[in-house]
Amino acid sequence: MNAIPMTDPWVDNIYRVEFNADPTKFFKKIRRLLTEDKKKKKRVASLLKQYENAEISVGRIAEKLDLSREEVLDLFEKHNIDLVDYNWADEEKNIDFFLSKN
Repeated sequence: MNAIPMTDPWVDNIYRVEFNADPTKFFKKIRRLLTEDKKKKKRVASLLKQYENAEISVGRIAEKLDLSREEVLDLFEKHNIDLVDYNWADEEKNIDFFLSKN
């Protein structure tokens, strides 16, 4: 296999310029990109699961994935994950109640 037929001039140019029309280099790069994408998807899934288990915050997810808070919230929407919005006033009541029992 010496050449890969390209129908898109932009792709053809990249193939010729970046990979010297070498299918081995081209496929190695594609394989690496697909592997990286699969690893990133697994990482995202793991972090989202941690969030669902209340083990990690939105900010920490954003930090670990190098995303903005809004991008993390978009991920939540894409994966049908509800944002847990804590009401601090309710939490203070719970703390006060707990402390009054001790």
